Amino acid sequence: MLGSLALFVTGMVNRTMMHHPMHLHGHFFRVVNAQGEFSPLKHTVDVAPMATTVIEFAAEESGDWFFHCHLLYHMESGMARVVHYQDFVPDPATAAVRPRLYHDPFQLYGQVNALSQMAQGTLVYANTRHIFSTEWRAGWQRVDDVEWEVTPAYDYYLNRFASVFAGVDLEGAGDRFEKHESISGMRYLLPLNIASRGWVDTAGEFQFAVGKHLELTPRLAVFSEAEYDTKERWEIRAGTSYLVGKHFFLIGQWHSQFGWGAGLRWQF
Repeated sequence: MLGSLALFVTGMVNRTMMHHPMHLHGHFFRVVNAQGEFSPLKHTVDVAPMATTVIEFAAEESGDWFFHCHLLYHMESGMARVVHYQDFVPDPATAAVRPRLYHDPFQLYGQVNALSQMAQGTLVYANTRHIFSTEWRAGWQRVDDVEWEVTPAYDYYLNRFASVFAGVDLEGAGDRFEKHESISGMRYLLPLNIASRGWVDTAGEFQFAVGKHLELTPRLAVFSEAEYDTKERWEIRAGTSYLVGKHFFLIGQWHSQFGWGAGLRWQF
């Protein structure tokens, strides 16, 4: 919100690995750099990954001005705000729709792996802070009966590195329940983009897991996950995937309990 400032200065800090071309309507701004008075005048500037960009402009164009990322899917995801002058009163029609700019809709996404030795998947319904998810797996190779596990949970997003969660861990074989404990824990993104998760359940058991997904080419990737449980000890899986369509992958995977298998991944 701008008042009677003759000059407005702001810094944009990008702590992601994506480029963000930021565009301010209604103004030309100076991109402050080492060139001093020869710093360039622009209406759009790219804020590079892990960089900070400082801009300044004369606050003399009264109104409400759209300020957004020019990657349109970023803008649609909420990377957009309004630069508002204090002395400006928008017309009623504009004021009525302004709250839509700050709407934080829930999105549904997930993936399903259908393999020859097992099946597993994840379903997520989330907005910026609130994440409802269900992870599941079922395996039938090298075991007497189909062994399954389902873990519904609620996460609260703290920042790009961490979230805290609570949920239920359900395990069984065939049509029998063998475990149903409440859980609470934390997810944290470690260096090298290694995802980690730790939880404790109401029986006093602890589980810790780490996982990594690495894209070798635009289509070929490898992945791995290791999980340690104080009751059931180690569970490890590793494999490779190959993108064959917008939502489909061919995958091969080894699992420490269910062995080798291959199949198809559907990602949506």
